[in-house]
Amino acid sequence: MEFLVVFLILLLLGAGYVIYNLYTKYAQLESIAQENVDFIMSMRNRVLSQQSYLKQLDRKGAFESDDETGYFFKELKKIINDIAVYIDVEQEQDEQQNDVRGTIERF
Repeated sequence: MEFLVVFLILLLLGAGYVIYNLYTKYAQLESIAQENVDFIMSMRNRVLSQQSYLKQLDRKGAFESDDETGYFFKELKKIINDIAVYIDVEQEQDEQQNDVRGTIERF
């Protein structure tokens, strides 16, 4: 019986240590994310502006028709479009979270 109590106490202490350790790591990641919000938003704006610039630059399709330049241009366009799609998805999720936070803060 005493063995069981000692075992449960050790198990509880181990679980407490694990929870504390995970919480401190989560808090560190959260602070890093908050510090980098400005950088992430500036990169988002740059990618979206480059995407519109590439569309405007090749509105006649002149770059895509050339072999060497066209290959590079198409790949660059794909990369920027992929990043833009990812950023827009992230932006929509952030806006939804901000809406929820704003609703909670009103109460």
